[in-house]
Amino acid sequence: MMPADDLIASVNSLNEQGDCQAALDLVVPVLNEQTADYALWIGAGNAYYGLKRYEDAKLAYLKAAMLNPDDVIALSNLAGLCFETGRYEEGLNICNQALKRQPDYANALIHRGNILSSLNRHQEAETAYRLALKSVPDDPLVLFNLAYTLMTLGKTDESERIYRQLLEIAPDDEEYLFAYASFLEKREAFDKAAEIYLRLLKIKPDDTTHITLSGCLYNLLLLEKTERVMALTDEWLSLFPENPAALHMFETLKPSREVKRASAAYVQELFDAFADSFDSVLEGLSYQAPALIAAAVKEMDFSRPPETLDLGCGTGLCGAAMAANKMPLSTLTGVDLSSGMLEKAKQRELYTELRQEDIIAFLPLYPARFDLVVSADVLTYLGDLSAVFSGLSTAVKSGGRIVFTVSENTQSDEEYAMEPSGRFMHGKKYILSELEKNGFKADEVQAAELRQELGRPVQGLLFIAKKI
Repeated sequence: MMPADDLIASVNSLNEQGDCQAALDLVVPVLNEQTADYALWIGAGNAYYGLKRYEDAKLAYLKAAMLNPDDVIALSNLAGLCFETGRYEEGLNICNQALKRQPDYANALIHRGNILSSLNRHQEAETAYRLALKSVPDDPLVLFNLAYTLMTLGKTDESERIYRQLLEIAPDDEEYLFAYASFLEKREAFDKAAEIYLRLLKIKPDDTTHITLSGCLYNLLLLEKTERVMALTDEWLSLFPENPAALHMFETLKPSREVKRASAAYVQELFDAFADSFDSVLEGLSYQAPALIAAAVKEMDFSRPPETLDLGCGTGLCGAAMAANKMPLSTLTGVDLSSGMLEKAKQRELYTELRQEDIIAFLPLYPARFDLVVSADVLTYLGDLSAVFSGLSTAVKSGGRIVFTVSENTQSDEEYAMEPSGRFMHGKKYILSELEKNGFKADEVQAAELRQELGRPVQGLLFIAKKI
């Protein structure tokens, strides 16, 4: 049998390499014979943790802590497990037990700070991180967590100093760069944030970073810093000449009537990047379009449950709103460009069919298929709506209904225009004209507040139209 010290070293090495199953295969048979060796139980706990077998990991750590009343590692690791699995109160209790054994143990203090931060007890988290720094001065992990906590507490000068310190330690660290850029965005230092995002993109091209950079440039446009946006966009395109977000930003800088739509590639990249956070972000913006559409649909009379299309369905918010209103549907088809958004819609288990396609290409393929088409804020990514209304004319049955929202062009109700965000606004008369050209009669047009943006309401229009 391998000597105990060598065995523990081998188990630890395998765990560090991420080969947790091999570590477990090595340590479990020995535990049957050496059940009193607390270090082996810690190794087993780490292997279980790496394999996400959390209850087994917990039992192993507790066994180690019981076998050695002076050991702090097992309890600290268990506190980290509790943080990872969201068992915050239990984790705090275990942190306290660990710190009774060794009050200055840095890892236990770090876990305590992380848990307190997750509980929005940021001042207590700051205290924990500062105590950890006394044991491990200038430790990057502690500094990184402290910087975030200080930012949350409004101690922005010290937070920025720490972010700069971290980037002196590791200038190309992707996590530090993204965190610092996000910090600068929150301080509305959009120019500097954009520079940091570009620096990050040189190290690691990533769709989310491209989209976030476009958001920075959008905010600079709102601040009327067009020349700076042009310079940053030029640098962006020189690095990534084919990137959809960069190309779309370039389009945004043109006179709006020269741009007919946001490219399909850009829209797909945008929504794939934010699929996971999409619903929560819109909730924070008081997004109303799906509820407005569902309320309008509930008032409609159909001779039988309608075959329904959710055009640009995203994560399925329209489908969910109609389900909440108990609207009976024969079928519900969703179409969207983003696979990430469609995966979220699939999880709602509301849709008969989900298709990943461009809506303009999709509609002509289904002549006279749908009794009802709903679409929430999807047309904001199209300027010229002639093709989409032509497609709707093909896909909607005679007597069928369409219900959709647009952002309102309050400057000219006969035209569409591109906003600095790269989205489009449409005039009421422009929409009515396109509907009439394609065989639809508007039954109702409602003014609506669709969402909040930068603290201001976005004015929109809800259209309810019938295929003649």
